Amino acid sequence: MVNISLFGRFVPLQSLVPSDRAQLAKQSNLVNYRPGQVIFNRGELSRTQAYLIDGEIEVQTEGHSKVLRAGDEEARFALAPGQRRSATALCLKPTQILFVDRELLDLMLTWSQTGGVEVKELARDADEDEDGQDWMTALLQSKAFLRVPPGNIAQIFASMEPVSFEPGEIILRQGDPGDFYYVITEGRAQVVLEDRSRNQEEELAQLGVGRGFGEEALVSGEPRNATVRALTRCSLMRLSSAAFTRLLKAPLMTEVALADMPASGVLLDVRLPSEFQRGHLPAAQNMPLARVRHAVRELDAQREYYVYCDTGRRSASATFLLCERGFNARLIKGGVPQHLLTAVD
Repeated sequence: MVNISLFGRFVPLQSLVPSDRAQLAKQSNLVNYRPGQVIFNRGELSRTQAYLIDGEIEVQTEGHSKVLRAGDEEARFALAPGQRRSATALCLKPTQILFVDRELLDLMLTWSQTGGVEVKELARDADEDEDGQDWMTALLQSKAFLRVPPGNIAQIFASMEPVSFEPGEIILRQGDPGDFYYVITEGRAQVVLEDRSRNQEEELAQLGVGRGFGEEALVSGEPRNATVRALTRCSLMRLSSAAFTRLLKAPLMTEVALADMPASGVLLDVRLPSEFQRGHLPAAQNMPLARVRHAVRELDAQREYYVYCDTGRRSASATFLLCERGFNARLIKGGVPQHLLTAVD
């Protein structure tokens, strides 16, 4: 298996927590090349991100070529990233390349950046719970539901099904795929972050009547980023993933092509600062996904924001979070490939 210490040399691999690095290492490979061998060709489809571990290569794009050596500043980043290679890489000296699963890496980046900030966000919001309030009223007064068409709201309530859990029972578990969106109608639940390597858990918050949870996994396709357990006997209403997407996500989130963005729009790049520094769209603001939950303090509710990352997964989570908080946000469809991003001087 690949030594996870290698990941600390590269962007954005260095941002992953040790447990995620270990999981990614299982899906990674080290490949050795001899001088003259082609590592990959421009235009070919790939499921991996490639990183230069050792050696020297020539990177050839249309009408341009450059030599890249292990340890160079530019070698900290993936070679010709994206689903389709934007360059040809040729081995000049004995070289070793690390290939990591691109889809798994993208999932982990999204998961880690949404799960990490949930501690503060839920802890702050938990103080606002009022067990005496009506759950329907609490839901209808949320900023997200104020933007959903009335017909959709009626269908949402009609599509929900009741479920109940006894004290101590798990409602949803960290790491599992998303299947339902939940709203508490009676009782209280506990949100915990599990550290399975140490067999420990940390309480993030307690949730009461009217609180919804579970939407982020449905928006991004990432695993659950926390475990929710019933503290008392809990009654909940749940909405299936398919109904959530059709009735709630679709009306809140609008996808647009980058070329269709109006001049008055504000671009938000939700990648890590290190990724942003390497290159970004002109005039874009950097707001990493981990900061989006606190955007209400930094953004202007009167402006229209257009959100992007490199693949569309992190930006989809960010766009939904912004819309939930009442901002006018649009998702740049499919993400923005690296060759369109301008390097920072």
